[in-house]
Amino acid sequence: MKKLIPMMIVLLTIALISCQKDEVITGKKTGSLTVNIGLLVNDHEVNSSLKASGPAENFRVTIFRSDGTIAILFETALLMPDTIELEPGSYYVEAHSNNNLPAAFENPYYYGVSEEFSISSNMQQSVQVNCRLANTMVSVEYSINTVNSFIDYITTVSSTLGSLVFIKDETRPGFFQPSPLTIMVELTSLNLDGSESTKTLNGNIPNPLAGRHYEIIVNTSLDAGNAVFQILLDETEIPVEIVEILDQQENDDDDDDEITELGTVAFGELLITEIMSDPSALSDTEGEWIEIYNNSDHAINLQDLVLVRETTNRHTIGESIELLPGNYFILERAATSTDAPNHYIYGSAIVLPNTGAVLSIFNKDSEGTPGALIFSVNYGGPDFTFQAGASISLNPANLNAADAASGTSWCISTSAFNTGDRGTPGMVNDSCL
Repeated sequence: MKKLIPMMIVLLTIALISCQKDEVITGKKTGSLTVNIGLLVNDHEVNSSLKASGPAENFRVTIFRSDGTIAILFETALLMPDTIELEPGSYYVEAHSNNNLPAAFENPYYYGVSEEFSISSNMQQSVQVNCRLANTMVSVEYSINTVNSFIDYITTVSSTLGSLVFIKDETRPGFFQPSPLTIMVELTSLNLDGSESTKTLNGNIPNPLAGRHYEIIVNTSLDAGNAVFQILLDETEIPVEIVEILDQQENDDDDDDEITELGTVAFGELLITEIMSDPSALSDTEGEWIEIYNNSDHAINLQDLVLVRETTNRHTIGESIELLPGNYFILERAATSTDAPNHYIYGSAIVLPNTGAVLSIFNKDSEGTPGALIFSVNYGGPDFTFQAGASISLNPANLNAADAASGTSWCISTSAFNTGDRGTPGMVNDSCL
């Protein structure tokens, strides 16, 4: 397995010091902040694709209050004034590149968030924001056996969000929003009579993680009874994943080619179906919530499942909760968020930005960290819309993993619930007309 030597490149130091312009803060005692934005990359990224992300001064920088509301937003770091003041309070800072696409070549997406910090009057604070690769990196190589045996070969790597085609001479890495990936290799050989034959191989990566590089090596030949994918993961603490795939033409009815054991809950068996990120009747700390739906044909116990926002906010469900098939359940920030009887309080561990974020549900692995992905949605992605005082909800006609990840399947809720805001917590969603 390849080993990558981690290294840190601090691309930008941004001074956010006292004395912001009067039109932003007037007549109030303030404190000042210094933010260091760094990029944590490895030598593979530097050599192959770092240039595609753009310099860090083009990253979007947002200063959030601790309740998740935006204090200051800069579309690029270059637009920040030399001095900025902050009112006393608790804050955190997010920074990310502006290229979070479902699937694209040479498109590393970097995201980072600081620890929460406090500002008091006449105080100068310093905070570090380290941006790391936040999508999944995939590359494809073909063995000498493959090159010598076939005149053409194409590999298609797909998720429910998008796909990339690695043609014969493709050397660029592909980048995907973290989601289960399927692999299809089509190999063309030349027969003795001059005609062509096609061989197809299939596989998958059930739980690709953000910030990881999966190197797919296709190794097969004309006379092989089976073929082998080697999926190499460039992380020293994670073992090489070797995928054996039987010849598709000879084993179409064989269901025993499962590659990697999935977690207790399979991908798509739970869906995120409604998100209240910007309540009006209550503050964010009192009124944020997330609705999930059991999309399987069996009861699912939610205990030990991990709710994750981006790669930093994380909460593991600590109670034994049985969710029946076809039922909804509310995960909420506080007991005041809804009056849904079927609810669980996750507290301050998860903060929902009003402008969107990647929200995911994972199984828990043996070490207590997120394991196999169950479902993920970027509710700040294309076609998602927002309105203060209303949740965004998945159209009940689109209760499947592929549709649920697309903004075209979501709309703003119209029904009112107990707080006076609009949404359908724990019940069937409003239809998207």
